[in-house]
Amino acid sequence: MKNKLLTILLLVFLLIIWPLLSYLVMNSSQAELKTQITSRAMQIYLPTILIELLVLLLIILVLRRGKENLKNIGFVGFNLKNLLIGIGFLGLAYLFLSGVSFLLQLYTPKSQENISFLMPHTIIDKSLWIMMSLVAGICEEAAFRGFVLTKLNFWVKRWWPTALISSVFFGLGHLYQGFTGFVLTGIYGFLFCLLFIWRKSLFPGIVAHSLQDIAAILISI
Repeated sequence: MKNKLLTILLLVFLLIIWPLLSYLVMNSSQAELKTQITSRAMQIYLPTILIELLVLLLIILVLRRGKENLKNIGFVGFNLKNLLIGIGFLGLAYLFLSGVSFLLQLYTPKSQENISFLMPHTIIDKSLWIMMSLVAGICEEAAFRGFVLTKLNFWVKRWWPTALISSVFFGLGHLYQGFTGFVLTGIYGFLFCLLFIWRKSLFPGIVAHSLQDIAAILISI
């Protein structure tokens, strides 16, 4: 009973509190960050890495209370096949989302916020950006795909509703990027859910998620 309560509390945190805090913090501080940011490493990247790792620690602790481990939420299948599937998925998802983004920009041209101020410029910033991308790939896939899908599906008994719920709230955490950012992230999250359901492994999603975030560094070159 106690572990069930802890699981529910963690689901509430992952689906509601964490996305809400991400939106509120980023949305309220965007103007300040754009004009007063002095160190992306200290003000953005390191805090983000620490928060992501703390979330992963919470997941591990709740799993251990239920006599489970990370394998129970998809930390399996770390092999070459899933590595290549992750890379291929990233390419196909990029093409699909580029088309969706084009349509959104066509019909809602002012719906996406400029977040270029978050991009790294110095060598230190870029190094930490890569580290942050890797950590985010692991932690966010563990949270929104592994833990949320696995635990919600235990009660809902159907993957599609759980995938939809996970993706909507994953997108809400990126609402500070504007309506377009919310829609694209939500769709991307749903595609990640399908990938996890298909492969029964988080590894392809971790690969795609991390590489996609790392690729964003090209914007700052």
